[in-house]
Amino acid sequence: MKVSTVISIILAVIAVALGVLWFTTNSAKMKLTAQNDSIKTSFDNATTTINEIQASLDSIESGLSGQLLSGREMPLSASDRRSQIISSIRNMRMQIETDKKRIADLEKQLAKSQHRVKGLEDLVAKLKASIADKEKIVAELSGKLGVLEETLVTERKLSAEEIAKRETTIAEKNTTIEAQEKDLNTIYYAFGTRKELMDKKIITREGGLLGIGKISTIQRNTELEKYKTFDLSEVEGISFPATRRGYSILSNQSSSSYKVEKAGDSYILKVTNKELFRKYKLLVIEIL
Repeated sequence: MKVSTVISIILAVIAVALGVLWFTTNSAKMKLTAQNDSIKTSFDNATTTINEIQASLDSIESGLSGQLLSGREMPLSASDRRSQIISSIRNMRMQIETDKKRIADLEKQLAKSQHRVKGLEDLVAKLKASIADKEKIVAELSGKLGVLEETLVTERKLSAEEIAKRETTIAEKNTTIEAQEKDLNTIYYAFGTRKELMDKKIITREGGLLGIGKISTIQRNTELEKYKTFDLSEVEGISFPATRRGYSILSNQSSSSYKVEKAGDSYILKVTNKELFRKYKLLVIEIL
């Protein structure tokens, strides 16, 4: 065999060997690249999910510290504040449940992965611990809400009792005022002949000498049941029989507080100044 032929064979073998080596090396490199890409994709996805969950937990914590657990006493009498707390608790619970599900899904994905990343597992563990803390705080807040509800019920009861008490007091005062107003405007009156008035012991005859010169005067401490009444807030006066000889008003009402006019067979006494007229509660008219 010629030397040139042997060299050609040797070169061919070397070329094949180099080709096989290149193919093997390139396949391994491609496999390693694909593996790295898979790890990077899993890491990026996991990191994105972790960041989103952490942002959600930060939002919950902000709500707890900024709105509900700020260290200030909650205004127990504010029903709108109670509604706000209830709404916040409901939203936080829904958000926590959503985050717990995402963490569970993330754990499943990491468990299926052939490449475990210690840092990611530690972050997931911290997220789970943070979730547990938030659930505990929300539970405590729900307990406070129960106390708040009891306080509100007590306040409403006390408020209702106070309102009822005030309404009763106002009603009693109004009744008293009405009674006082009615009493103020009530005039007791009686009219009749001298004999009729004396028989009723409404008037008496006093003064004079030997029966001469006596005058008719209203009897002291006369029982009011013997009188009729009228209300100045409802009527302006009364009527009494007209006679040829006329009448005499024995009580002390000022003549400027009323006027008397004849109408047919009657006299009409009309009050013209209520304030002045009602200074004297008794009106006695002697028909002559």
